[in-house]
Amino acid sequence: MRFLAASLSLLVLLPAARADLASEAYQILEKNCHACHGAAVQMSKLDLRTRDRTLQGGERGPAVEPANLDRSFLWRFVTHEQKPEMPPGSKLSDADIETLRKWIIAGAPFPEVGATDEEAARLSALEKLEERPITEQERSWWAFMHPVRSAPPVATDNPIDGFLLAKLQEKGVEPNAQADKRTLIRRIYLDMLGLPPTPEQVDAFLADNSPDAWDKVVDGLLASPHYGERWGRHWLDLVHYADSGGYERDFDWPTMWRYRDYVIKAFNEDKPYDRFILEQIAGDEIDPANPEAHVATGYLRMVLDNNIKDERTRMDELDDNVSTTALTFMGMTVGCARCHNHKFDPIPQKDYYQMQAVFFSTKEQDYPLVSEKEVAKYDAAVQAIKDSIKPLDKEIDALEKPYRDQLFEEKLDALPPYYRKAWETAEAERTEGQRLNARQVKALYKQIKLEEVLARMSADETKQREELERQIKQLNAQQPEKYATARTVTEESAEPLPSYFLHRGDPGSKGSVMDAGVLTVAEWQPVHFKDAPKTADTSHRREQFARWIASEKNPLTARVMVNRLWQHHFGEGIVRSTSNFGKTGEAPSHPELLDWLATEFVRSGWSVKHMHRLMITSDAYMRSANDSATGLAKDQENRLFWRAPRQRLEAEILRDSILQVAGTLDLAVGGEAVRPYINPDLIQSSTGRTWDGADIGDPQTWRRSVYVFQKRSIRFPMFEAFDQPDMVGHCAARTESTVAPQALLLMNNAAIFRQAKFLAQRLELEAGSDPGKQVDRAFELALARPPRAQEKEEAVAFIRNNPTGLVDFCQTMFNLNEFVYRQ
Repeated sequence: MRFLAASLSLLVLLPAARADLASEAYQILEKNCHACHGAAVQMSKLDLRTRDRTLQGGERGPAVEPANLDRSFLWRFVTHEQKPEMPPGSKLSDADIETLRKWIIAGAPFPEVGATDEEAARLSALEKLEERPITEQERSWWAFMHPVRSAPPVATDNPIDGFLLAKLQEKGVEPNAQADKRTLIRRIYLDMLGLPPTPEQVDAFLADNSPDAWDKVVDGLLASPHYGERWGRHWLDLVHYADSGGYERDFDWPTMWRYRDYVIKAFNEDKPYDRFILEQIAGDEIDPANPEAHVATGYLRMVLDNNIKDERTRMDELDDNVSTTALTFMGMTVGCARCHNHKFDPIPQKDYYQMQAVFFSTKEQDYPLVSEKEVAKYDAAVQAIKDSIKPLDKEIDALEKPYRDQLFEEKLDALPPYYRKAWETAEAERTEGQRLNARQVKALYKQIKLEEVLARMSADETKQREELERQIKQLNAQQPEKYATARTVTEESAEPLPSYFLHRGDPGSKGSVMDAGVLTVAEWQPVHFKDAPKTADTSHRREQFARWIASEKNPLTARVMVNRLWQHHFGEGIVRSTSNFGKTGEAPSHPELLDWLATEFVRSGWSVKHMHRLMITSDAYMRSANDSATGLAKDQENRLFWRAPRQRLEAEILRDSILQVAGTLDLAVGGEAVRPYINPDLIQSSTGRTWDGADIGDPQTWRRSVYVFQKRSIRFPMFEAFDQPDMVGHCAARTESTVAPQALLLMNNAAIFRQAKFLAQRLELEAGSDPGKQVDRAFELALARPPRAQEKEEAVAFIRNNPTGLVDFCQTMFNLNEFVYRQ
């Protein structure tokens, strides 16, 4: 971190030295800044007369962030690192700049003044963290207790069935029989790959009567590269993955897809879940030489980002990091403690800010995915071009200067005389009013338009200038292609930045400096964060925090993840509130089973695929989804899992299924996001108003939907209609609505109609011109079964009696409930 050695000494200044520094800095501000940011005028709504107002800042946010030069825009302005350069018209002396540097590093102290009673009371309140005692009863909440591995109460081949059968027998509910093989093969393909099985895959399963036929299907699906696409999409919901920053401007993130591909690859390779946690929170700290570990930290870049780097925005970004991490990995609503103690769970506000301190030192980084040598080669080439352009720019400036000076004088003459007087008065002798006038005069020079200058140049000068511009353009055309990068985070040094308790969550009301910490209720594994070695590149706070989450001693982590897997296989979690294991969440329906699954997950080496295999080879998973009178009477909500759930396909899986059945789906894995066609009228109604989409029939966009560009301000219409989350915040479970626009979209959307035409062409190619064979093939492709006699009769008649019958029939197949739902 810049000026680190000096920073360490300044943070511990003796009171007298601190008071002297405060006085010197205040005098510099008073002399050079108060004219525009003081009692009479507060330009940009910035007042630099008091510490509170300086930290509160103006339209650009806080002017100073204590102990942080890079995030103090006052520092960037007075050093002329960033425009507008301050003070206007001149630069502070090196001695004054050095004083301000020391002052910011020391925490931006102001001279002591007598505080009012009200102010004293407020400052006193800031010194007190909102804490609360945690009772033994609260510590004994089921989610905070270690999972206990009990033996299944009923002997079965799969322990899962033993736990479920015990409850079913206790309640007198008879479980459904196993579903037929066609239903099962379609169910598991949609669950594991998000794609319907091909007729050939269905036939192979039907023909295999060996005892391990189902196991072979399971093993094949878990080995498929498309498994990671399906289950990676579930994870991307949790971390609210997007390819743009959101807010009104919604800037694109063209390299964010590398994190998406990291997630898909992690699921495909069955990366141990504890390692998966470590890499996303602290990949740069645990394995700095591994580019993949750096890419994983893109998880912390998923925050809403409007490119305005003020303190309040930074607090919102940190809140996202804290809240999403707690929800995703631990099922705890820690974000509720940002402004006050949690109202229901034993989470004091102190815990929130201790966890915020873990992430406070992170900084955004575009991590190079090439060697340092290649980066240096690129930088050298870019610098060489800049060096070549610089003298050409100077020649252009020299050509323009006489005319710009003339125009400046003319514009100055047009103003009232006191503006010239202010401009010509020596800077040190200007009054406050003259300083403001002189600043406005200086702006005149920048307002001179190029067209005004060109109008006064001679023909030879104009020709000479055009030649210089041509040479510059030619040099710019030689810019080398930028090396590959990924959106990641890291830190600047082993010394963490100071993180503060915020009274009521207000960045303008800073209290005590916070140490990194975890949940106070976590007596199962107290953590004392150790300082990183001085030679370290980062504070390693995130690594220590991630290891606490990923520890087998943490009773939350394994429970939360196995419950999420169960949710997607069985329709809902054993704990329905999958991201809320606190008091406002639901209790587990089968606590012993949840604990057994959690301990099995850890015993397996945190293998996600092992847990899949356990769940989808259970009798419970293979049951039919049919209703029964007894089951509905005794357990209408299916909390005992006596039948399989009926689930509408998610938006992405529905689109993928349509493309797969039509024969147009591009199954390439990974790579940059694609942008399918969106009606321009919809784009103009969005805040971003930019969507560099392809034409409606471009096959380049017929890739799996996980690869569709996720722009926060422009939702892909089909995804929005079928309840894809908005990617603004953590989504543990998608809404499953049934609304008219869904049917209207499937019936009237031009892209869907185009796929119906492709399906019709496929049927003609594979089944010939016989409508009966075309109908047979369509049902096999779309529903994994042959048509029933009446279905076939009616479909054949429809195709024969209508000029566009085959295409219309194909579009009807996409609209069938049986196609849209997983049985």
